[in-house]
Amino acid sequence: MLAGVPRWLHSRPFLLAGALSAGNLLRRNRALLPVAGVAFLGASVLLTLPVVGGFLEVLAQYPVAPFAFIAVAAAVATGRRRSSVVASLVSSWLAPLAAPSSFVLRMIWPALVQLLSLLWVILVPLAAGSLRGAAALTVLSASGVAFIAGSVAGWFTPRGAAASAPDFHYVAVRKARRSWAQAPRLVPLSYWAVGRARAFIKPRFTAKALLLVLMALPMGIRGEQAIAVAAGAGVVLYVGALTVAAVRVAGEAARWLAPTTLGYLRFTVALGYRALLALLWTCGWVIFLSYAVGLPGALSRGVRFAGLALAEFLVVLTGACWMARK
Repeated sequence: MLAGVPRWLHSRPFLLAGALSAGNLLRRNRALLPVAGVAFLGASVLLTLPVVGGFLEVLAQYPVAPFAFIAVAAAVATGRRRSSVVASLVSSWLAPLAAPSSFVLRMIWPALVQLLSLLWVILVPLAAGSLRGAAALTVLSASGVAFIAGSVAGWFTPRGAAASAPDFHYVAVRKARRSWAQAPRLVPLSYWAVGRARAFIKPRFTAKALLLVLMALPMGIRGEQAIAVAAGAGVVLYVGALTVAAVRVAGEAARWLAPTTLGYLRFTVALGYRALLALLWTCGWVIFLSYAVGLPGALSRGVRFAGLALAEFLVVLTGACWMARK
């Protein structure tokens, strides 16, 4: 029996392995927990700004946009989680054990964390006074219904070859170049960051989930609005996937490169430059399409979104690489 581990957790090997993996991660990175706490407090302070409350007020007036964004994200996350959990029942080293697979718990636990995060984003501006109660209730209702609808859509979306394909199929360079045997390079790191982002969202699977969400939009919505909602959901989802992929690759690559004398700056540039180029390409299209729409304020909103996305990615990338190299 492991000291400090609840008895019910010992009878669930999949949950126990996840808890031990998280404990090992915290022990390897002593600064991870304090940094996460500081980041949480900083994000809470930012959520109290009047601009955040004003943005949520706008979303309350047009609840279709948050509904579509959250529904698509929930559908993709649920579908990917279901594929991963089902695959672990066969491929995991714990599969041969005559013990519960904890399928339901492993599906519900991440969803509860996501719901609590969504509730936190809405309640902090409400408590700070920058968001009215009626608007908070509207956004919260639309977000909750969207999360449930998206989760159901992701659960029942057919899992074809696109959803079940291995993640490495989404990486542009999967085979070693002939010259890499004599002169190893760091180029594959950047390919893996972009490839993992595509594996997170799995474009064909995301398209199926997005189609189900668009079919749930109100009948009175105009075609250009539906297209704008779909495009915005795809862009936000890709930016988030690219950021998470860079963090994951940084942590995994740093363990392999720990015995080397590779410096922090070179490691960060090698890992993130291709992902940054992909993000610049995406943001460029966002600005161009915002200008092409011709609506009042569309260009300024597109430029602000692109700037925030680039700043967020650079901050997370540099912080993740610094933490991984510690």
